[in-house]
Amino acid sequence: MVVDTAVRAACAAILWVTFVTMFLPTLFNAVLRYTTNASLVWSVEAVQLTFPWFIMAGAVLAAQHQRHIGVEVLVALMPKRLARFITIPVQVLIVLASLTLCYVYLGFGMFEGGMGFAAGDVAFTSLGIPQSYSYLAILFGYFFLGLTALATIYRLAAGSDVHSDDEQISIS
Repeated sequence: MVVDTAVRAACAAILWVTFVTMFLPTLFNAVLRYTTNASLVWSVEAVQLTFPWFIMAGAVLAAQHQRHIGVEVLVALMPKRLARFITIPVQVLIVLASLTLCYVYLGFGMFEGGMGFAAGDVAFTSLGIPQSYSYLAILFGYFFLGLTALATIYRLAAGSDVHSDDEQISIS
């Protein structure tokens, strides 16, 4: 399905970019600390900025492949008919939770300010980037989790099997 492929590709790209963004500064910082007793002050902030993106992209990929432990363990133990009966309402709840979070996060409703309110006007000291950009990962993650749930509902309604047969995770 096109939606699934686009979500997987976006998440895979985010995982690679955030991994490199976390790994390289941390590696260089460790080398500098042990060889020159100096450090890269901004490296910690780079990790703090990108880590939420790394986590949310991984969570979405896990949902794409039905690999969340709560989903996979319980559904794998059920007969196909019961698994379908349970999975569709769970996916509807995920869509509703995603819509609610996106609605609140974008600043609608009682919680005016949305994402900006989450971090206030606080910026990373060395990088000068608002901390709200790291909170944006939550909005991204729940938006894509909602899309994944909608695609799952569509597949189940079209007669697809609930149980995942693929053993290998790929973006194709």
